Amino acid sequence: MGELVLIDNPLAKYYLSVLRDKNTTPRSYRDAVRKLGFIVGYEVSRRLKWGRLFVETGLAKAEGVYPSRPVYIIGVLGASIPMMHGIWDALPWAGLGLVGARRRVVDGELEVEIFYERIASDLAVYTTIVVDPTLASGKTMTKVVELVSERGGRDIIAATILASKRGLEYFWSRHPGVPVYAIEVDPLLDHRFFIVPGIGDAGDRSLTPDYVTKY
Repeated sequence: MGELVLIDNPLAKYYLSVLRDKNTTPRSYRDAVRKLGFIVGYEVSRRLKWGRLFVETGLAKAEGVYPSRPVYIIGVLGASIPMMHGIWDALPWAGLGLVGARRRVVDGELEVEIFYERIASDLAVYTTIVVDPTLASGKTMTKVVELVSERGGRDIIAATILASKRGLEYFWSRHPGVPVYAIEVDPLLDHRFFIVPGIGDAGDRSLTPDYVTKY
């Protein structure tokens, strides 16, 4: 079993509750995902490499810190866009990469295909954070981490909001050394490979426009 870092924070649990509510509007859903991204980025920062330095305050020198290893965020299109921005808000010096992954259910089995990627050609020097708001079957995260490893990535972190037990088991069967940061773990997947009780389809719910009428 790999390392699971559950973020036990009441504010994070509140925003997760907003996502679980079927009546949450797309705008509010996006906002909650982005805020959870910031919280996840804050927690991930504990794992990053930091150096020490002295800064001039105007009155005297004070000891401070700076990131001593570059960071690269990779978001899975398109559901991860708000969460990715939230992590970027927390770690604004990070680089940013994008991966497009397509899910298909064939004869009751889920297949994942990467059809687009825009990431650095060499990730060896980075701490790489792979971002997807749900880790359901684990297959999308597995594919993206494989791609990161092929590009030389060794210091890899998986960041999500909600994972399933089955997804974690699958992911760690392929990448046992990659820690997973999450707000919560749910027990089940349905026949469409969505997490139950879950937060719905994170892509549809966060990227859909709000409908505004005059009446």
